[in-house]
Amino acid sequence: MPRQNDQLPTSPFPRLNRRQFAQMMLAAGLVALGKRQAWAAIADGFSAETQKAIAAARSVKYFTRWGNGGHSGENWSNAMPLQWLSKSQALAGPGDALLLAVDPAKPALFELGRKKPQVFLRNAGTADAPIIVMAGVVNDAGALALPAGDDAGAQFRSVAPWSVAEFNRGKGAPFFIGIEKGAAHALLAGFRMEGTSGDGFFKFRSGKTKSADFNGFTFADIAGTNVGRVIETDEGSRLRNITVRDCRAFGIIRGFARFHDLSQAVFRNLDLDANNLDAGAKNVCQLIAITKGSDILFENVKLSNAISTKTLADGSPGYTQGDGIVTESGTSRVTIRNCHGSNMGDAAFDLKTRNVTIEKSGSDNCKFGARIWAMGDNLIRDCDFREPVSRGNSAGCCVQVTGQCEIVDTKLQAGDGTFAFGLNKLKSMEPPVIRMHGGAIDLRQGATLAHSNATGVIELHDVAVNGEMRSETITVDSSTAP
Repeated sequence: MPRQNDQLPTSPFPRLNRRQFAQMMLAAGLVALGKRQAWAAIADGFSAETQKAIAAARSVKYFTRWGNGGHSGENWSNAMPLQWLSKSQALAGPGDALLLAVDPAKPALFELGRKKPQVFLRNAGTADAPIIVMAGVVNDAGALALPAGDDAGAQFRSVAPWSVAEFNRGKGAPFFIGIEKGAAHALLAGFRMEGTSGDGFFKFRSGKTKSADFNGFTFADIAGTNVGRVIETDEGSRLRNITVRDCRAFGIIRGFARFHDLSQAVFRNLDLDANNLDAGAKNVCQLIAITKGSDILFENVKLSNAISTKTLADGSPGYTQGDGIVTESGTSRVTIRNCHGSNMGDAAFDLKTRNVTIEKSGSDNCKFGARIWAMGDNLIRDCDFREPVSRGNSAGCCVQVTGQCEIVDTKLQAGDGTFAFGLNKLKSMEPPVIRMHGGAIDLRQGATLAHSNATGVIELHDVAVNGEMRSETITVDSSTAP
C-alpha cells in the first residue's frame, strides 16, 4: 500500500555546499567519496554533458514511487514520494536537482494514465544553473543510473493496454510532466517510458487560447518505446534555446516531438525508429515537426520507418505519408548535418523552410530523400540520396524541388520507375530551379533523370551522369523525361 503523508518537510531544499553534501552521502552509507566525487557519483552512465550538469548542482532531493524512511528527501533511504514532486519543484531554484528512481527495495513502476500522478514544472533556473529533474534506477553504489542490461525497460509505463488500435480510439495516458508558464532553464534527463499517447510524456502547456514563452530547456538521455509522442507543445507555446540530445525511441505513431514555435534549437545524437507503426492518414507520423521558428540545427539524427497509409473509398491506396524531419513555411535558417532517413512513407526531410542547408546527410528507400519547397538560399552539400521508392501513384525521387536549390558535390542514385530529380510547380510560385555543381548521378535499371508536373529548370555543372560528365541547362515539363 502507498504511504500516506500530506505534509512536506519544512525545508525541502537545504542549501548544502559540496563538503556538506559529501558528508551527508557518507553518513547515509551510500558511496565512498573523495573531495569532488560526491557530486559526480550522483549519476552513473549518463552522457558527459549530463554528468557535468549534475556535478554542478547545489542541492539534491531524492524521490521514489512511494517514498522511504522519514521522507526528508536527503537520500534514497529517506526519499520523498512521487506525489510530492510537483510541490518540491515549486520550491526549487537555480542549481537544484530532483532525482527520481525506481526503489530497488520496493520495486514499483511509475504508472502513466488518467487519474495517475502528474508532475508540473513552473519554476525557473538560470542558464548557468538549471533546475535538474533526472530519472533512472539506483545502482549498487547508491547512485542514480541509466538502466542497463536487465534493467533497460521502461520505468514509466501506461497502465492501459497500448496498441495502434487503442491509440486510434483516443485511448491513452495524458502527459506525465507538464511544463507551464514560469518554468525556464531546466534539464530533464534519463526518463524511460513506454505507451504514451499523442499528448506526449513531456508537454509545454499554454492553454488553447493563451500563449506562454519557454526558454532554456534541455532533454537528454531519454528513451521511449511504443510512444504516441515524447515531447508535445500547445499551440500557444513559444520555445527558445532548446536542446534535445542523446535520445532514442522505437515504435512511434505521431512523432518524437512537435513544436508550434521553436527557435535557437539543437537536436543532436538522436535515433528515432517508428517501427512502421501505421495509424493511418488521420494520425500521420512526422518524427520531428516544427511549424514556425528559426535558427535550428539537426546533427547526427537517424530517422527510420515512419509510414502512414490511406485507403480510398474504392479500396485503392491513397497518398502514403510518414516523414522524418518536417519544417513548415513559417521556418527559416535550418541546418541538417550528418543526418540520415530510411524507409519513409514520404520524405526523410520535408522542408518548407527559407534558407535551409543539408550537408553530409542522406536517405535510402524513402519516397523522397529531400523535399525543398521554398525560394531562398537553399543548399544541399556533400550528401548521398539513394534508392527512392515509388508508392501508389507517386513516383519516388532523390530530391524534389518546388522552390530553388543548389546541390553541390552530392551523389544521387535512382532505380527503375524513379527519378533523380522531381520538379513540382505550384501555381502561386515561379518555376522550380535546381542547380547541381559536381557530384554524380547514377540512373539504374531504366531510372530517369527528372520528372516535372509543369515547367522547371535543371542546371548541371560538371556532373557525372552514369559516368558521363555533363554541363548543360535542361528545361523540363510534364511531357519530357531527359
